[in-house]
Amino acid sequence: MSIGRKRTISLFWASLVSLLVWGWILSSPAAAEGPDYDLPGRLALPWACGRGYRITWTPADHWANGRTVGLAFDFALPEGTPLYAPADGTAYFLRDERPSERNLGNYVDLVVGGEWLVRLAHLRDEQSGQREVRAGELLGYSGSSGADAAHLHIELLVREGKTWARPDPARLERLFGLPAEDLVEGALIVNDGCPAHLVLEDTVRPLRERFSLGEVAELEVKVRNEGLQPLTLRAVQLSLQGPDGEALMAEAQGEWIIAGKALQAITISAQPNFPGLWQVDRVICQAEDNSYVLPAEGIFTVEPSELKLVGVSTRPAFEVGERIELEVWVENCGDDDLAVDDLRVEGLQPNGLLWTASAGEARVIPPHSLNRFLLSSPTVPVSVGYWRITRVGYEQGKRLFYLTQMDDSFAVQGPELRIVRAAVYASPKSLDIFLIVTNTGTRLATLDALEVWGWKPGGQEPFSIKSTILRQLEPGRSTLIRLAQPIESETGTWQLVEAGYWIRGEYYRLALPTQLTVEVAQPNLKPSP
Repeated sequence: MSIGRKRTISLFWASLVSLLVWGWILSSPAAAEGPDYDLPGRLALPWACGRGYRITWTPADHWANGRTVGLAFDFALPEGTPLYAPADGTAYFLRDERPSERNLGNYVDLVVGGEWLVRLAHLRDEQSGQREVRAGELLGYSGSSGADAAHLHIELLVREGKTWARPDPARLERLFGLPAEDLVEGALIVNDGCPAHLVLEDTVRPLRERFSLGEVAELEVKVRNEGLQPLTLRAVQLSLQGPDGEALMAEAQGEWIIAGKALQAITISAQPNFPGLWQVDRVICQAEDNSYVLPAEGIFTVEPSELKLVGVSTRPAFEVGERIELEVWVENCGDDDLAVDDLRVEGLQPNGLLWTASAGEARVIPPHSLNRFLLSSPTVPVSVGYWRITRVGYEQGKRLFYLTQMDDSFAVQGPELRIVRAAVYASPKSLDIFLIVTNTGTRLATLDALEVWGWKPGGQEPFSIKSTILRQLEPGRSTLIRLAQPIESETGTWQLVEAGYWIRGEYYRLALPTQLTVEVAQPNLKPSP
């Protein structure tokens, strides 16, 4: 049917017939049961994203001129416009050979869900046969076969017994993602909902509900491309949260090409390191040109290891600088040998920093046996206060798996110096450094020396200044220390990097409250602000 064809009846009679037909349709009662009338609203427009074309004929025009049986629209598409499948279904490629004005030319009948038929007619190229297609798959190109001018004829039919019949327009609230009342003659219909866009089809599901500690858990992620354009995924990452707020990232890399409106299932392997309930927090998908952060849900359980913690034993208090040692007792409650590469304890220092202790040995633990491990920490205790023991775990295959959480502690006693204020100035002859030092520990600090070091101008040559003036400092007391470095003829930026003190030959670092620099110029030397 030509777009510019003159109507075969007068405008008056066309309008009258149109009103009578639509009035009869809208007044007919809706069927109580039957096909899913929401499905046509989920169909995609069959042309490319961002493109828009005008409606030239509506269903009333087609019925008034006796051209179609179904619900049909004509769109002013130029010849050669790519056409894509509006949904998943079975496509039948056909040719209408009838010598009449109702000739469809080359056309495709797409059967969707067994209940609906979407017909795209007047295609440019002749095709034959049938195949299963996915939404967004190329079906052909618009043309003028069977018509006087190029355009696209879209027709919708519904199954009625063994035949295809006209749908009830009164039950079609939406069509091609648009309100049905928007599809009127002259309307410019734009495909603005089809750019590649990923959504999660379902919750992230583990292939099993429960896994053993140390076992690889496989989880299935189903992502759907809601657009019509294909999308290539390069990586899919899961963000997991453990029972104590532990964060774990698991990732799968590959090349998954997801067609428009298509679903892709991706399996991701994770190895949680703590027993208990794990939750999926989000899914991050990396495509070629974009990334998607998708809120997600999903839970699975990690069963405790057969290796059980019996107890942790340590002294109630250690001195500053003394090696921390612990005894850990574990039992293999399983029926098989259990090999561990090492045993490890983790905790927090009074300043919030992590400390660890390990056995430093691999061992095979026989079934139903009790084993004792002696652990020592590489961290030399400097912070005075209570040191917490929070976790016990074992290493296996370069991975650390935790047996349990704990809330135990021991004390570290002794002197602890801190710099509460620091300043540096340049005098005509020297670089002067002033430090206010406080003993925040529990014992008298008897110092061998206090030392600072930094870089001379240019950052190539270091300097250090050692003072033995401060000999003793009571707990809770502060003192002012002055250290001087001859400047000589070296001008430029002097930078103080670190300070520390010596007790019985051991060096303890002092954190500087701020980075200290000073500009040295001649002949007028001015301190930095």
